[in-house]
Amino acid sequence: MARVPALILLALLALLFVPPPSLYAQQAEVEDTEPQEYGEEEFSPFLRDLRRAEIVMLGSFPITLFATLEVFDLYRYLATIEIVDGQVFADSSYTPWPFRPPDAAPYKPEQIAGILVTALSASLLIAVADYIIGREKEKRSER
Repeated sequence: MARVPALILLALLALLFVPPPSLYAQQAEVEDTEPQEYGEEEFSPFLRDLRRAEIVMLGSFPITLFATLEVFDLYRYLATIEIVDGQVFADSSYTPWPFRPPDAAPYKPEQIAGILVTALSASLLIAVADYIIGREKEKRSER
């Protein structure tokens, strides 16, 4: 029985210190694995514009989501304000983000859907505006 652990240890040491022969064969062939730059003719102008719009839309989404959440939180808080006999009362569980308490009122599923749709729509508008600005710059540079 003592021979089995010794053989396992010997096999593990052999795996550690003896390099596999395929490494030597791979070193003989040197291939260039550097990717080539895309040429102007590889993609149509439509596909390049579509890719740019995708990048702008996805890149602006976190910012528009944050802005949408802030505006919605502020709206939700201001909607709870009541003025009674000249005194202002507001529900503190709806306080906007930097001042939000730990036991803040959660969002309802339809509110979350509305926030996401608004943020995506704003991101799409930013991408469309970028496309229009890019087209105008191209027209001016051609003149």
